[in-house]
Amino acid sequence: MKSILINSSIFFDQAAVLEDGRLIDYIHEVKSNRSVIGNIYKGRVMNILPGMNAAFIDIGLEKNAYLFLDDLFSDKFLKEKKIKKRDVDNISKVLKKGDELLLQILREPMGEKNISVTTDISLTGKYIALIPNSTEINLSKKIRDADERKRLEGIGREIMSEGNGMIIRTFSKGCSKENIQQEYNMLSSVFKKLEQEYNYSYAPKLLYENNSLIEKLFYDYIDASVKEIYVENIETKRKIAELLTGYSELNDIKIIETDNSFEKYNVEKQISLLFERKVELDNGGSIIIDVTEALTVIDVNSGSFVGSESIEDTALAINLYSLDEIRRQINLRNISGIIIIDFIDVKKKDNINLIINKAKNIFKDDKNKTNVIGMTKLNLMELTRKKDKENFFNLITEECEHCNGGGRTSSKVYILLRLEALIKKIKSNTTSEAIILKTGSMLYYKILNECMDIINKLEKKYNIKIYFVKDKNILTDEIIVDRTGKLNYISMYVKQQK
Repeated sequence: MKSILINSSIFFDQAAVLEDGRLIDYIHEVKSNRSVIGNIYKGRVMNILPGMNAAFIDIGLEKNAYLFLDDLFSDKFLKEKKIKKRDVDNISKVLKKGDELLLQILREPMGEKNISVTTDISLTGKYIALIPNSTEINLSKKIRDADERKRLEGIGREIMSEGNGMIIRTFSKGCSKENIQQEYNMLSSVFKKLEQEYNYSYAPKLLYENNSLIEKLFYDYIDASVKEIYVENIETKRKIAELLTGYSELNDIKIIETDNSFEKYNVEKQISLLFERKVELDNGGSIIIDVTEALTVIDVNSGSFVGSESIEDTALAINLYSLDEIRRQINLRNISGIIIIDFIDVKKKDNINLIINKAKNIFKDDKNKTNVIGMTKLNLMELTRKKDKENFFNLITEECEHCNGGGRTSSKVYILLRLEALIKKIKSNTTSEAIILKTGSMLYYKILNECMDIINKLEKKYNIKIYFVKDKNILTDEIIVDRTGKLNYISMYVKQQK
């Protein structure tokens, strides 16, 4: 049974998708830094880079966006310019400084890399994704039944109008023509208004803002397999109920209002394991995940797994078993780019093919496009996974300023996440009015210099006074509860210690 838990804090929104109590998807967003993927802008070309076959585009954000030649060549652009892709070998031949373009964000800024944009625009709904200025109808690969694919393609052909094509999404399986057409017309109307605003506005300008975390959940994760959605306030409950209205397939989903759902259903503990480098497998083996700037390496170890008498069969068994957890961890941690999996050595070609085929099978339904390239002679599997936003490791850690980037420490996001979870738990289980937290020196000064604005909001929200004490014996990023109690007692104790 699938269930979804939604948690909103002062600065952070997060949602967990559970299957039989096990975390299978984790979606999160910093409120002050909402995802811009999918936003549509009117942009102006600021600079052409012929040597890179790219251009810098002003879309109104802090940094200019990056447009590659391949991302420029949408069907709409080629038709407007009356050119063929094969005839253009450099971006400077088709684009000049000052040109204005309709653009959609493909990838968020990551590290030193700028935002990446495309002229290939799409608007996502529940049943379809609208592809403006196109005559193509594509179907989700997850719809595998030949008769159903033929039926849905026929519906697409019948309803297509105004020169807008579509991608028919997985949720359309079994749906009526009327439901799909209603959403098609709605999305076509949205694009028409967007296009009008493009024609009568000055660049740079935001024309269409992507969905909130709740809307993303609705479009990408909520289907008939979800039985319960847990929320922590009436406003979220109302918003979800509103989104579900009109979708008869979702009538049976229960929306349940409850406090501390992440703690009650063991989600906090499962999320905390995503911070660990080593992941234990149920059969006694383990995988170790090392994230670098260039690539991610995942090492498979047998651990206490004994297996059969044959070393080859034992190695094959642990390799095949580990793939399911590797797939889950890649998804939960949003690991992308180049991924290398170091399997335990197997010699037989048939066994190597079994590992490759299982990897291809489990990654084919990944929401992020993943390509299993194959196995090297050293039993290293090579994968590439579409990179659109920062991975989880880089969200919760940052470069250590004391070792010139050689190590990582907890990020502001992770510190505040842990603090709010801790305060929430204390207020739910005690009558404390104040708390003293002990930290190491580095974390103490980081909190004082970077986090006090949010901590002040935490104090007001939970009606608790938070004191921090420096402890030279704490050498990690640990936060230890020293004392809790009535405000008078705690404040007096703090004064006596100074």
